[in-house]
Amino acid sequence: MKKLGFVVVGSAALALAACGSKNADQLNEGEAQNVEANVLNDLADNAANAEVEALGTQEQQLNAETNEAPAAVEEPAANTTDPKQVEDDVQGM
Repeated sequence: MKKLGFVVVGSAALALAACGSKNADQLNEGEAQNVEANVLNDLADNAANAEVEALGTQEQQLNAETNEAPAAVEEPAANTTDPKQVEDDVQGM
């Protein structure tokens, strides 16, 4: 029984070793890295294009808001004190 198991395992190992590197549909390492690099480049391009589009939309919105509302001029509050009056009050103490 041991001899039969040894023969089966040995023949299986020889069969796998014989056909391991001669497969025509295997991808070599350089092609695999090139495919991965191309995919990453495509993803980066898509992200950059989306960012440019988002910034363009944001710019249009800001321009529309700027043209829509005139700049508000801030008037001094009614409860402000004239600096000359403050000097007179301090000197009178």
